[in-house]
Amino acid sequence: MAPAKIVVTGLELLESNLVHASPRQRDGLASGLLLPLHQALRFHGVDADGLLRQARIEPAQLLDSRARISQASSLQFWRLAEQAYGPAGDLALATAQQFSLRALGVLGMAWLASTSLREAIRRLVRYYDLVSSVALLGTEQEGDLLWLQYRAAPAVLPVTHDAWVGVITALCRKTHPTMHNGLFQPAGIRLAHPRDAGTAALQNYLASPVQTDAPFTGVAFTAEQLDAPLPGGHPALALNAEKILAATRANLQSGDTSSQVRAHLLDMLPSGEISRAAVARRMHLTERTLQRRLEAEQFGFAELLQQTRLELAQNLLRDPEHDVQDVAFILGFAEISSFTRAFRRWTGQAPSSWRESQQTSMH
Repeated sequence: MAPAKIVVTGLELLESNLVHASPRQRDGLASGLLLPLHQALRFHGVDADGLLRQARIEPAQLLDSRARISQASSLQFWRLAEQAYGPAGDLALATAQQFSLRALGVLGMAWLASTSLREAIRRLVRYYDLVSSVALLGTEQEGDLLWLQYRAAPAVLPVTHDAWVGVITALCRKTHPTMHNGLFQPAGIRLAHPRDAGTAALQNYLASPVQTDAPFTGVAFTAEQLDAPLPGGHPALALNAEKILAATRANLQSGDTSSQVRAHLLDMLPSGEISRAAVARRMHLTERTLQRRLEAEQFGFAELLQQTRLELAQNLLRDPEHDVQDVAFILGFAEISSFTRAFRRWTGQAPSSWRESQQTSMH
């Protein structure tokens, strides 16, 4: 069977996606994307919390993995970080090595559950705007290589380009089957800036040649790399993660406050860190304003949370590919027993019993 083709995404389509994105999608990035930088600074002996405050970011915001940081504050934090880190030139590499898929939320789950890098990259490109407005991603086929492109806002520093390349390589090394003596090597690297102090450190880490002064920053992959089965692939989990991402985008684009709250809840569920205050922060509202808008639509926050959890749980349980443990994980429950108690409270049945009753009614 021929491998599935990734749709080529040109700069025009990237720009169109940015223009038509909702204001919430354009504003800033998920706080988890700044955590690796914060950790790299701390390990280097830098007062990372102090730099956050200079950039008008409260350190507690990074502890809320579902919070959103403005683009201006994010860029300022990177500027301050580069100045404080010193001339060692490996800030990008140190940041990339601290990166975790949890920083991407549901999108990280979709990457981890993808059956190939080709699928993972397609999902990353399609939904990256849900976690960051600082840059747009796209793909471009050049001969035998597929380039994953990173096109950032003009104010983004070169070190941020380097960190992104390092992060993509780190993601591949965490999820891809071992190749080339156990070390995943990109087929090519391009950086949209001149060679600088960090280029040599990055090139050594990537174990690949790096072209600087390129028209875009990007990472290249061969067909062999793209289509090799990923050991952690879980088709049903990946598909449902993508459904959550699609629903999140659709609800964010809706004008209804309740729909937007549902979108944020869908994104926040796997983290288990859910509260009205956290949702209000993501929507740049006070809790009182959020509650007033929900009441105007005849909704309460607790009601919406329960409805969202129940609907998602039932949709997942209808799919025989998911065991109860998968469903509990997606809904943010640390233990199956906690999920079972909650589901029984919602429906009067245990999840396994409810699934059996649904299967019986279909026959």
